[in-house]
Amino acid sequence: MSAECHISSLVVHSRPDRVQSILESLRSIEGAEVHGGMESGKLIVTLETDTESEVVERINAIQLLDGVLAATLVFHHFEPVQERE
Repeated sequence: MSAECHISSLVVHSRPDRVQSILESLRSIEGAEVHGGMESGKLIVTLETDTESEVVERINAIQLLDGVLAATLVFHHFEPVQERE
């Protein structure tokens, strides 16, 4: 089986009073980065993972964070990783 690279983006709707704790929790999730939306509580998040199942696991983990109202997948792309010689 060849290695893959999965890139996903999400919009994470959160309670405005919980944004800071959600940001801290997202920093602990491997491959997750926040790119904006802190002021409105609608966080723009990207995930970089090795498998599709890891995408699903991380989205589920985000949805279970205290203060998260919804985590919606907006984009998902994957391709094989080319081996370097």
